[in-house]
Amino acid sequence: MDIEPQDQSNGATESPAPSPSTIDVTTREENSQASGTARGLLIALAIGLVAVFAMQVFTLISASRTDEQIAALDEQVAAVSSDVASVQASVAAVDQKVDDLGNDSLIAPSASGASAAVAPSAPVGYLPPFEQGQPDAALGVVLGDVTGVEYYADTEMTVDPADGTARAWLVWAHWCPHCQRELPPLSDWYAENADLYPNVELVSITSSIDPARGNPLEPYLDELQLPFPAIVDPDLALAEQFGLSAFPFWVFTAGDGTTLLRVAGFLEIDQIAEIFAQLESLPA
Repeated sequence: MDIEPQDQSNGATESPAPSPSTIDVTTREENSQASGTARGLLIALAIGLVAVFAMQVFTLISASRTDEQIAALDEQVAAVSSDVASVQASVAAVDQKVDDLGNDSLIAPSASGASAAVAPSAPVGYLPPFEQGQPDAALGVVLGDVTGVEYYADTEMTVDPADGTARAWLVWAHWCPHCQRELPPLSDWYAENADLYPNVELVSITSSIDPARGNPLEPYLDELQLPFPAIVDPDLALAEQFGLSAFPFWVFTAGDGTTLLRVAGFLEIDQIAEIFAQLESLPA
């Protein structure tokens, strides 16, 4: 009698071991997603770092350019400040001379001051050469007769500085840009205000005539139509008589011909008006 062998496991059934093909697909997908997310974060972080670096480089370049611009601007400001300081110094010097005109020692110089003012090289009636920035040796010296052809009248004219009339003498050149700047407003001012100064006369002398230097004299005078005399000095003889050193050149004399003030350079209208007022106030 055949007997089937009994199952030694007492009827219990064992589950087969999982094969490699049964690995969980869900777990693989999650790992893949996590890996992709990390990769994206790294890329984003790298891009951010590059952007920050680029911004820093741009900032450094901009700062460098700004520093260069600031340095250039500082140089320009320094140059302008130097020019302004020079102009202020010139104006201050002229203002000081204007103030000194009201000083009794200049209006009525003492004998010692007048004696010291005479330069050995200056003939009688001539003023010594003017030296900018130095005490003026002409103060107290009597100016001699001034003679020359007056342009508008086309006749010889002689002015005696000691005839009792205080005078402002302006020596100028047709080619001088400072003279060209000064004459038009001076002409307008004198035409409107001469009556306020009945004891003061303005006389101009046009010197250093040279057509090759531009702004020819005759057309210029015809255009200006100056309301005061314009004596022509073709050979610089009158310029030498006044001790001229530059154009324009101002000389102010009292009624007795005594030299009170000389200025080499441009004067503003308000400065001229102040000097005229002091000249008008001088005793006859």
